[in-house]
Amino acid sequence: MREYELTYIVRPDIDDEAVATVASRVEQTITANGGRVLKSTSWGKRRLAYPIRRYNEGTYILLRAEMADRAIREVERQLKLSEDVIRHLLVRVEEPEAAEAAVPPEPPAQPEAPAE
Repeated sequence: MREYELTYIVRPDIDDEAVATVASRVEQTITANGGRVLKSTSWGKRRLAYPIRRYNEGTYILLRAEMADRAIREVERQLKLSEDVIRHLLVRVEEPEAAEAAVPPEPPAQPEAPAE
């Protein structure tokens, strides 16, 4: 299983209990499909950069989890069907060694010409 980061925005017009229900439903979907939730953080209500479905703000939730393909498909399906979630983004977290290897080494410094 690989590690993923899921960020989703919940409608601003629902109360904190409903937001917690949405978050627990997402976490249950992950664990029911063989995944494991590593960390869940609520960023609270924030202003959106642009209106989404006529909403100008939303409650942001960041979730870090290990998931297999089956869990990814089911979580994305549930988020698309949910009327409470107005936007989501799921990205794979790169391993530290792979991220460092992707950065090309700096070219060697050119020797300076002697001053005349």
